[in-house]
Amino acid sequence: MSIKSELKSTFTSYWKYMALRSACILNIFDEIQNGNNSIEKLMLKINASKIPLETLLSFLIENKTIIENNKKFFLLEKGKFLTKNHPETLKESCILWGGEHLNAWQNLTFTIQKNKPAFENIFKNSFFDFIKNDNEKLYNYQYAMAEYARDDYKNITDIIDFSKFDKIADIGGSKGVLIKNIAKKFPKKNCILLDLPEVTNLIKKKPNNLKIISKSFFEDFNFKVDAIILSRVLHDWNDEKAEIIIQNCIKALNYDGRIFIIEIMNDEIKANLLSINMMLMTESYERTFEEYNLLLEKFNFKIKLNLKLNKLQTILIYKKNEI
Repeated sequence: MSIKSELKSTFTSYWKYMALRSACILNIFDEIQNGNNSIEKLMLKINASKIPLETLLSFLIENKTIIENNKKFFLLEKGKFLTKNHPETLKESCILWGGEHLNAWQNLTFTIQKNKPAFENIFKNSFFDFIKNDNEKLYNYQYAMAEYARDDYKNITDIIDFSKFDKIADIGGSKGVLIKNIAKKFPKKNCILLDLPEVTNLIKKKPNNLKIISKSFFEDFNFKVDAIILSRVLHDWNDEKAEIIIQNCIKALNYDGRIFIIEIMNDEIKANLLSINMMLMTESYERTFEEYNLLLEKFNFKIKLNLKLNKLQTILIYKKNEI
């Protein structure tokens, strides 16, 4: 492909994603799975016009998410991942990035020039306050994050031996994918998940040894534990707010406790687009290993171990420095 062709292709690369996203919003993959797999049934179920729907379905065939046979549509393996009830569904993730995130990206010049989140300029609210007041958007965001967490944290108990800690807390742990993995692997350990009440209300099932605490991590936790996990939390906040979260974690640690920070290290992988996304949405960015060390060193916590969780994320383990 020539340089010019590559550039032209990049200009319209979002078309494919937006077509898939629309198919998810319209529940096309779910309807096909449920047997409403003719053009007539789909038109009726999703209230669609024939020619646009036929064109979208033709793209989905081209994209290898569905196949047509005798005027009936059937899901291919890729399409099955975009159904709601697939055990490894990515449906909510597909929907997420084309909403307010896309609005913010369309205003990237504002962030570049003003060093402020384009999201807040557009919606006159912070991202997390915005979604917590909208049940549909909150559901979409939290379930999309759980879809990523399901893959990201599946091996965490193979990498970290949590058996040495009696009490373990996951701070800002959303629907609890990570801490549930730990609680199930170590059923005799006392585990805690702390997040806002509107988030913890989405949790339907939990292990018996997992306690749910519904509050902000900007407040005092009012408990003591041996290990605290902050996974993909600090990257959402600027240094001032990140330090408040860290202070509250330190107050909740027993003597000789550990803080586990799971993040992308922007000096280890090329995370520039991810970092821009954080700037657009939350006035933060993907920090480097040294920047996390500097944050913790302010509170006399030193890095003890640095482990790779997966291709993107690193686990940083901190302990209070003995003087």
